[in-house]
Amino acid sequence: MTSHDTGSATAAATTETTTTQGDAKPTPAADASLPTTDPTTKRDLSEADKAEKKKRREELQANAKKAKNDKYLKKKAAQLAAASGSITPPTTDDTTTQSGVTTKTTKPTKTPKPPKPGKIVTPIKTASATPPGQKKDLSGDMAPAYNPIPVESAWYQWWEEQGFFKPEYIMNSGESAQPKEKFIVVIPPPNVTGSLHLGHALTNSIQDTLIRWHRMCGHIALWVPGTDHAGIATQVVVEKKIARERRQTRHDLGREVFVNEVWKWKEQYGNNIKNQLRRIGSSLDWSREVFTMDPKLSRAVTEAFVRLYDEGLIYRENKLVNWCCTLKTAVSDIEVDVKELDGPTPFRVPGHPNNKTYIFGELTLFAYKVVDSEEEVVVATTRIETMLGDTAVAIHPDDPRHKHLHGKFLVHPFFATRKLPIICDSKLVDMAFGTGAVKVTPAHDANDYECGLRHNLEIINIFTDGGACNDCCGKFAGLMRFEARNAVLEDLKKLVPLS
Repeated sequence: MTSHDTGSATAAATTETTTTQGDAKPTPAADASLPTTDPTTKRDLSEADKAEKKKRREELQANAKKAKNDKYLKKKAAQLAAASGSITPPTTDDTTTQSGVTTKTTKPTKTPKPPKPGKIVTPIKTASATPPGQKKDLSGDMAPAYNPIPVESAWYQWWEEQGFFKPEYIMNSGESAQPKEKFIVVIPPPNVTGSLHLGHALTNSIQDTLIRWHRMCGHIALWVPGTDHAGIATQVVVEKKIARERRQTRHDLGREVFVNEVWKWKEQYGNNIKNQLRRIGSSLDWSREVFTMDPKLSRAVTEAFVRLYDEGLIYRENKLVNWCCTLKTAVSDIEVDVKELDGPTPFRVPGHPNNKTYIFGELTLFAYKVVDSEEEVVVATTRIETMLGDTAVAIHPDDPRHKHLHGKFLVHPFFATRKLPIICDSKLVDMAFGTGAVKVTPAHDANDYECGLRHNLEIINIFTDGGACNDCCGKFAGLMRFEARNAVLEDLKKLVPLS
């Protein structure tokens, strides 16, 4: 019992606190000056009901926990019966609550756990000790749990050593002296740009299933492995690697050194790909492995193209290509991403200042003057810089607005000696669209190129391989193409105002 003096000048009161074991807080003792509460009141009976409900809830929770533990023990017993041979009975702990009631809580006995994946037991030691190329010794006891490491180890090397994946194995086995059917598949060669992914695993598993089924049927089955050089894609990843590690470009290294870097990349990732194919059990005949740049394949490609050309099935001609000014190489249509724009949109462009943007998708109108006349023909374009390579303006032959212009010429504002013929072309021109007149740049637009061939127009290339304006551009020569876009627009505003 502890007494506390409140120090009040007007009143003094004695407070008594009692503490029992397990109480969270001290409770004040009854003060004679305070009204007492009858223990038989309705409020006290309600508190008693709450305590009873709490007690029953705790008993139900304890029973549920016990049932869960029992279920756990039965499950573990079933799993470990083969490994341990017996299960130790569970133990119980007595727990005394504040109310004095003793409950028994069942705890699962700690039993030996099965070995974790990778942990060495006798069967795994036997499998791991198999010499490369030898058949795995399976005489030991089976492990209590599946472990892919020992299960998959050693088999593939033995399959290769025995020559099971070679078509000669069937031919020399004697089981089918004269096989009547052949089944030969060339693997779609994965690119050496990186490692294989889930898609490769799926498609190669399907091919492997077909090859193995034909072998089981006694057919001469061959699955030819190989990898693809993926020239442009591999060049890109190697260039990025050099830039990241050395802060250099392929031009800094020179052709010979850069090519050596590409071959190093091929060896690294080509070997990774082969190991991945082996890991998934692909039954490939590795004695016939090829690479798309092997000399024999290069000769075969040359031979195929020559034969096709001689038979008139293919032809050789100058054509427009998708040109990458950064890689300085042509790229196929499938490798070009076309971006549709809803209106003028700013973009940063490789090879141009990083702090500048250039507007794409903006339609610009400008005029060409008719020779020996003050009349003008208005055309429109979203690539104003290409007007430096214009060699004609096309109109529709049936357009009444331009009937009087048939056979006439236009003056190029930047090249006084270049006369642009006005040509009639119903394929290129939609007279219901815009002004009904279309500028023709055969060297820099696919539709214009075809039009140029139809009308035997001059084809003037105005860009270098790096995307700068060449000597055909006059005073704009040397400017990067999008810098030239702005410069041409400014000069046109001064020289050729719209009427």
